[in-house]
Amino acid sequence: MSVYTQLDTQDFISIVKQYDLGKFIDFQGIAAGIENTNYKITLEKSGKREFYFLTIFEQISQNDLNFFMPLLAHLQTQGCRLASPIESIHGEYIFSIKNKDAAIFHCLPGETLETPNINHCHIIGQELATMHIAASSFRQSHDNNRGFYWIQKQINSGQLKLNEADNAFMLEQLSYLQNCWKNWGDDSGLNKGFIHADLFPDNSLFTDENSLSGIIDFYAGGSDYWVYDLAICIMAWCQEASNGFNQALQNAIIKGYEEIRLLSTSEKNALSDFMRLAVLRFWVSRLLSQAQQQNAALTTFKDPNVMKELLVVISQ
Repeated sequence: MSVYTQLDTQDFISIVKQYDLGKFIDFQGIAAGIENTNYKITLEKSGKREFYFLTIFEQISQNDLNFFMPLLAHLQTQGCRLASPIESIHGEYIFSIKNKDAAIFHCLPGETLETPNINHCHIIGQELATMHIAASSFRQSHDNNRGFYWIQKQINSGQLKLNEADNAFMLEQLSYLQNCWKNWGDDSGLNKGFIHADLFPDNSLFTDENSLSGIIDFYAGGSDYWVYDLAICIMAWCQEASNGFNQALQNAIIKGYEEIRLLSTSEKNALSDFMRLAVLRFWVSRLLSQAQQQNAALTTFKDPNVMKELLVVISQ
């Protein structure tokens, strides 16, 4: 989340009139994240103040939003913990502001985690599996816009502005994973469905040691291998500066996941290579985000070199 599109008080008052949520009180720009503009807004109804999030989608098409908004509503009805979108008085999730699509969401309580522990990892593994199963009953489907072919296209474009050594290393990793991708396509034991594809600690909120309030920011998701989503989650929650991944945290995520959905033998065997793919994907996307973030009034910088160094460790 960041602030790219600036709104003022009159903008918020006009927006809030389209909802049965009360009168507008205040707003605050949110810096965390990368790709969308986000505001925390305070509304008052019947003397009670409530918080909501207003998201302006800077890159996501309306066609994509017409998939994601009903999906989020569906996942909530299936017991998933997330920030669901709110319908306007016109029965719509999406509205337009400054020629961009936007939506209002329930504001989840809790905080993001700076240092996840074993218990947090166990809980997030359970919730990831719950989401996979819940999404399988949603009738619409959506491609993973940042799946393997997107990664391949970005690397081959020559637009990542890498030095010679880093470019050679990236191409070496891509070549290895191209062979893996071919083999995965022939393996019926690798299950597919909707994946979150960006489940980092800053995309979850905990109210205390044992309570996950919910998961946010589903817009990088789409149809792909479920074990790839598990790999992304492990990569995001279990990093260690010099040793790649914390094994105890990784085991906790897998244990939690398998309490809800058992991994197949093929998924277990392919997990380490999917983790390499996960790290490569985020190295690429963070390189691309650097230029975009220069235009944000508030933003959180995520260093692509963290992913490069992690890939060096796990590919040895």
